[in-house]
Amino acid sequence: MENVRSQAKTPYVGIVVKTTSPLSFDVLLQEDAFVQLDDVLVCKSKAKKDGEDLEITFYGVVVELTKSLEGVDTLYQEIKAKEGIVPVHPTYLAKVNVNRIEPQYYIPPKPGDEVFKAFGEDRDRGLFFDAMETRIPAGLSQDGLPIYINYNFINGKDGAHISISGMSGVATKTSYSLFLINSIIQKAKDKPRFVIFNVKGKDLLFLDKENLRFKEEDVRKFELMGLEPKPFKDVAFYCPPEKKDGKVAMGGARYDVNLYGFSMRDFASERLLKYMFAENEQEISNLNFIIDKISNKLYELSKDSKDALIDDKVGREIKDLEDLYELLQEIYDNQKDEKERYYAWFGKNTSSQSVEAFLRRFAFGIRHIKLLIKQETSKHIKNIIKDIIDNMRTINVIDISDLHSVGKMFVVGAMLDKIFRQREESGISEPKIFVLLDELNKYAPKEGWSPIKDTLLDIAERGRSLGVILIGAQQTASEVEKRIIANSAIKVVGRLDTAELSGEEYGFLSKSLKQRVSMLKKGSMILYQPDIPTPTMVNVPMPPWATRKEEAKDEISEKICADIDNAFN
Repeated sequence: MENVRSQAKTPYVGIVVKTTSPLSFDVLLQEDAFVQLDDVLVCKSKAKKDGEDLEITFYGVVVELTKSLEGVDTLYQEIKAKEGIVPVHPTYLAKVNVNRIEPQYYIPPKPGDEVFKAFGEDRDRGLFFDAMETRIPAGLSQDGLPIYINYNFINGKDGAHISISGMSGVATKTSYSLFLINSIIQKAKDKPRFVIFNVKGKDLLFLDKENLRFKEEDVRKFELMGLEPKPFKDVAFYCPPEKKDGKVAMGGARYDVNLYGFSMRDFASERLLKYMFAENEQEISNLNFIIDKISNKLYELSKDSKDALIDDKVGREIKDLEDLYELLQEIYDNQKDEKERYYAWFGKNTSSQSVEAFLRRFAFGIRHIKLLIKQETSKHIKNIIKDIIDNMRTINVIDISDLHSVGKMFVVGAMLDKIFRQREESGISEPKIFVLLDELNKYAPKEGWSPIKDTLLDIAERGRSLGVILIGAQQTASEVEKRIIANSAIKVVGRLDTAELSGEEYGFLSKSLKQRVSMLKKGSMILYQPDIPTPTMVNVPMPPWATRKEEAKDEISEKICADIDNAFN
């Protein structure tokens, strides 16, 4: 079905008029021509070079459309023209930005050259689709034809990372992210993996279920893009337990999920302490020395421990974070009598005020992540750091939606750090691992420092070579660390307010596109990619996968069956 519209005859729409340039020109459109913003037009112009006849083809995108009455100078004359008293001629003008010139001679087309609406191969050339090694469906254009992204600018070959910005609830950032992920899974030959953080609600816990709202017209749109309209397959869901070492998932959105946690040994050997202090406050940066000192001490103890528990070498076992806090408090209280022990944990030149600040913040963090530290005997809870690396599925959804902000920061930081370091240490960059993280401005804010921000910067700047690709979504790109936005080859913008659009992060949008962005409907986005000079508007259909529990086909009946099974087993 992809080529049904492409077989249509290329229609004549008008002629080149006014002063032209190699990069833009105006077209006087026929009065009955149906031309929209974003339509691709093609113009063939004759030229001579060293006595040789040349035919130069200009491919461009309509960026502005105006209608006016020629022959009148005042509003009064326009009234009289409507009454038939003053003779006028209606004009319909299109401004075209040139995307491509073949062969590449930078000379302008001539006034009077004929202009046609591009379909088929001409449209593919005008949008550089013909040059894309792997085309990833990115949505449908205004006239219902597929728009593609060059996969080489996603997977790290020529560029990497995707940034998606837009208002919450209106811009459909997460929905568009999932649409792109589905397209990549179906079209990319390198079989990438995806780690998706579910940061709010339970919307991402039903991706493997059919969507009850999915209609036949949506099926046709997916097929037009060459996509199979089905829910995600090969999906693993990870949820934190409702309570420490519990058997029920927090939030209870569905029963067939993997409960996840971190063992105390993981906490020590992976140096995860710093991610308990990930909130962006100046006080935290002053505690870095203590955090590093204790992390190093825990790491050494984890290496020396023969079993799963950590022994502080004076007979005390550290089975959880509360044990660790009690140990550190005891060492601080007895520092005069046990100086060497104090120095080993806190350092020689550390002030009492800094240690007290650390203990205070550590105690606060424990309250919000203690349920994530599992006992070694709790086999029903997955050791997520090991499990997600060793048994990574195509889609891996990690639910953090019901956790306190400290817990969210801890899980995101720990997982990103493990994925990145594992690739660094192994030297392997395949398969590609895509990380989808919403609310990126909270994890990598423009101002201040945090350990998660450092990790995300590493991914943005070096992840391309390691096969770790970031799909970052945020309401406002202006609040995200600008090096992360700058390193994103693909930029997508949903509906935004005009104040946000004034930022330098949106410099790739023209004045007219910024005006359109402030008016975008749900499901419509503006897409920028390096291959195409002019950003493109795309529309995405309703997805075939459920985006909330109410949409999930058979979810209610499955839960009833499961409850009955549990009652008799």
